[in-house]
Amino acid sequence: MAAEQDESKLSLLSLEEDLTCSICLSTFDCPVTIPCGHNFCHDCLLATWKDSYSCPQCRTLFATKPELKKNTVLSTVVDTFKGRSSKGEALSESEPKGDLLVRHVGQRGV
Repeated sequence: MAAEQDESKLSLLSLEEDLTCSICLSTFDCPVTIPCGHNFCHDCLLATWKDSYSCPQCRTLFATKPELKKNTVLSTVVDTFKGRSSKGEALSESEPKGDLLVRHVGQRGV
């Protein structure tokens, strides 16, 4: 039973990392996708685009400012994740992420 809970927490931890903006390091708020395929919070991306337009993650340079469209699928996933987190299903602050990872790796014999 404890192993299943650990797996569930690791899955949520992995999902949380996938739903994190690499600019603000928080879960996405109004996520947008740019032509290279990376996702960012709308406001975070606009704040980084002053004089030139490049991807903050892979540094792909765009000749003109790309049109930003909300990634509705990602937005729905973020909203669902935040809903689960508020119900206490996400990793609790009382258990450090590193400790959970060490236990997980130990269980798998890696």
